[in-house]
Amino acid sequence: RCMVKSLLRLSYFYYEESCGQCTPCREGTGWLYRMVDRIEHGRGRAEDLELLNNVADNIQGRTICALGDAAAMPVRAFIKHFRDEFQYHIDHKKCLVAPYI
Repeated sequence: RCMVKSLLRLSYFYYEESCGQCTPCREGTGWLYRMVDRIEHGRGRAEDLELLNNVADNIQGRTICALGDAAAMPVRAFIKHFRDEFQYHIDHKKCLVAPYI
């Protein structure tokens, strides 16, 4: 299973579920989703992984409810544990994992 695509699905969920009341969650979840989407679709840039971590850091602990924290934690964990796969997506503009047939 492609970890970039898995994170894309998670980040889309949190982006859609944000009520929009607090700025870090409203804006941050959109940023997270769009950056992961860019990586997944071959438009990722070298600085995107650091930017994803920075956005997640700016969301976590700064929202009214726990949704912001819940959105930021998987991003940080996926990049920490699957950084090589994200880097492969950025460098080669495609997935390391073979597509389903």
